[in-house]
Amino acid sequence: MLNDEGKVLLIRHRNGTWVFPKGHVEPGESKADTAVREVEEEAGVQSVAIDPRQTWQTEYVNPRREGRRITWYLLRTNAREAILREAIFPHGGFYPPEEALTMLAFDEDRGTLKQVLRAARRAGLLPDAATGETA
Repeated sequence: MLNDEGKVLLIRHRNGTWVFPKGHVEPGESKADTAVREVEEEAGVQSVAIDPRQTWQTEYVNPRREGRRITWYLLRTNAREAILREAIFPHGGFYPPEEALTMLAFDEDRGTLKQVLRAARRAGLLPDAATGETA
């Protein structure tokens, strides 16, 4: 999720980890619709998927030892701040890409963010310097 300033939306779980909003697909809902809905529910931010055909995936095992596969989308918003609605996520906001990369708790999320930032730059949504990559 990027806003029109090129900043990345992150939320902090009550356990202290910084993550992207995500959630479960509801019956009759597409994965892209789920992404948009979950961002709104967890961060109070309305967004649109730039190209629902372009996705990234991560896989992990959660603390309950359940395997999870997450499909990510490049979402865009004109919001400048998050309006957190769930007690499980007490903090969040929009952060410059370089800062977001240092805040994210999981290597998989950092790798996904780097890929999404490259795609956003190719789509003209970010200047070259806003990729979180160094030369």
